[in-house]
Amino acid sequence: MPAMKEPTAGAGDRDPPLRTLRRELARGAVEQARSGGTAVALGVLHEDVSFYLDAEAFAREYQAFFREMPLVACLSTDLPEPGSYRIFDDTGVPIFITRGKDGRVRAFLNICPHRGARLVRTECGSASRFTCRFHGWTFDATGKAIGVPEEGQFCGGIEAQKHLVPCPAEERHGLVFVQATPCSIMDLDRHLGAFDRELAIIGLGNAWRVRGDDLPVAANWKYGLDTFFETYHLNSLHRETFKGLFSPICVFETFGRHHRYTFAPLAVHKWLDMPESQWQVDLLPLQYFLFPNTILSVGSTSPNGCVVNIHRIFPQSVGHFVSKMAYCAIGGVESPEYRAEIDRAYETARAALLNEDYSVAGESHPGLPALPPGTKLPVGRQEIGVQNFHRNVHELMGT
Repeated sequence: MPAMKEPTAGAGDRDPPLRTLRRELARGAVEQARSGGTAVALGVLHEDVSFYLDAEAFAREYQAFFREMPLVACLSTDLPEPGSYRIFDDTGVPIFITRGKDGRVRAFLNICPHRGARLVRTECGSASRFTCRFHGWTFDATGKAIGVPEEGQFCGGIEAQKHLVPCPAEERHGLVFVQATPCSIMDLDRHLGAFDRELAIIGLGNAWRVRGDDLPVAANWKYGLDTFFETYHLNSLHRETFKGLFSPICVFETFGRHHRYTFAPLAVHKWLDMPESQWQVDLLPLQYFLFPNTILSVGSTSPNGCVVNIHRIFPQSVGHFVSKMAYCAIGGVESPEYRAEIDRAYETARAALLNEDYSVAGESHPGLPALPPGTKLPVGRQEIGVQNFHRNVHELMGT
């Protein structure tokens, strides 16, 4: 399906929404640079080491966050046309998502209601109907049975089984959300709140997946997410990977449970003596956290286009998670130069995650149980995103 980039504003043109937002955030970054400060929490948080180790707490988190909350299942462009489908198994519940002839996205348990066989067996594709290979029961994209071999042999006793079991699904600003509890009610407006406006600005409705990978990590899922929420580690852990690119200055804003974490380019100090019209605001990266498990990193914009890096963390156990990484091009890839740029950015980010962020997480987790019970880990004021995430987890879990 063809896609167009958001046009670059020229002289006299009105800035597109994403650039307008970056310009607003750049003012905050410049003020931080001028004062020699950065966004900080009110005090130090002392986190009990059990936050990453408690199996009972993990079970309650898994139910509350990964079964009973809306989760990003895929991009809207992953289901580009009627008949498109995609499997979503990441919560441990077998689900498939499909786009119907009416354009609506629906999700169902990937279970045939006859004898429980898996209905859709390929990761993605296009189909107007779905047939179980066990006994040939066939369903359309609305989940309705349209073919039951030898139906008369059931003597009219299968009316309740002639529809797939639905899971709530809804599209919003280029993302497809699914709630992995069958027949539940998903309130996406309430979940997103003020964050809905931020999603609209990013432009994910025109974002296309270009590269991706699943990265398994032997650590607690919250430890993995923590690595995205502070710039304190940039100059030590990423001294080579991102050397000379970013300042530790950040601008932080919350949207209910979600937040936006904007760290300034190293050149922000040069902006102090420039008129605002000369600031290179497209260099300002935006990093969003969509509770409970999704990171949206909006990269700096080059003449070739804008890249969004999406990470979705799904726990497998108290000490293991999978990070699903996807690099997406807003407007699609329209030139070899843009493709090469995306490939370079993807390889750099993937290497940084594997060899630095997730390497630290994987090395750290096995040692945590050796600490004396009741050990408190200090989370500094400059680790404001980590503190915000932890406080939300504690509040929702009542701990």
